[in-house]
Amino acid sequence: MVELVLKNEINQSKMDALLYFLKVWDIDIEIKKNNVYKYDNNFTLSAGIWKNYDIDATKLRKQAWKLED
Repeated sequence: MVELVLKNEINQSKMDALLYFLKVWDIDIEIKKNNVYKYDNNFTLSAGIWKNYDIDATKLRKQAWKLED
């Protein structure tokens, strides 16, 4: 089995042409569409969660690892 992955969105006419080509050559295919979410590199899903808290990474590590001051 060979798996082909289209890395970029292609317009419908190109997709139709590709599917037609595969059908003419009697190549059995299965179409799956994955939802790919694109995020800005400067944005994280946790942005803003801790904005109203006084957070210190060193203090958090000590608490998490149960270390003494």
